Amino acid sequence: MLSLRLAAAVVAGLAVGAGGGFALAGAVRGGAPEKAGALARLASVATTDSSAEPAPVPSSEPQPIPGRMLGSNVPVPISPSILRERNGWLVSDGRTLVAVYAGAAGSDPELGRVVVVRQNLAAGKQAIRIVDAGRTGALTIASAPLGASIETSAQSGELRLETAGGGQILLDLATAKVSHIAHGVALP
Repeated sequence: MLSLRLAAAVVAGLAVGAGGGFALAGAVRGGAPEKAGALARLASVATTDSSAEPAPVPSSEPQPIPGRMLGSNVPVPISPSILRERNGWLVSDGRTLVAVYAGAAGSDPELGRVVVVRQNLAAGKQAIRIVDAGRTGALTIASAPLGASIETSAQSGELRLETAGGGQILLDLATAKVSHIAHGVALP
C-alpha cells in the first residue's frame, strides 16, 4: 500500500517536472530572435525532406579496380603512429579489395614496414596485417601488378619493395611475408 506522503511527493515531482518542461518550451519559442529563423526553416524542411518513394536497390554487380600505385598524396587509413607511408598499391575484383602501404614504423624510421589491408566488400569485413621487414629504413613499393585483368590474381601475387639503402625485398601477398633478395639477383 502506497503511503499518502509518498503519493504526494510523486505528484509534486511530476508537477515540478512538467512546469519546468513548459517553461523550457516557452523559452525556446520566445527565445532569441536570431534562432527563430533557423528553427522556422528546420520545421519547414523537416516535413518535406523525406520521400515516400523507396531508395533504388544498389547494383550487385562487382565494380573492379585495376591494380594501381598510390602516391604519397593519397590519404592512408593507417595511423601515422603505426606507419609513415611512402607509397601504396591497390587492387579489387569488386568483391575483395587489397591495399598495401609501404614505409617505416611510426615510432622508428629505421624499421621498414608494410601494412596490408584486405576488405571483403560483400560481408563488410576488414583485416589489417602489419609486416615488419627489419632495419631496412623506409620501404617503397617498386613494382606491383598493374592494370585491368589482374584484379583477382594480383591479390595473392608478389610486390617488389625497395629499401632505403637500395636493397630489394619481395612481399608475398598470399602469406603476408617478406623475403630479402640478394644483391645482383635478377627479378622476374
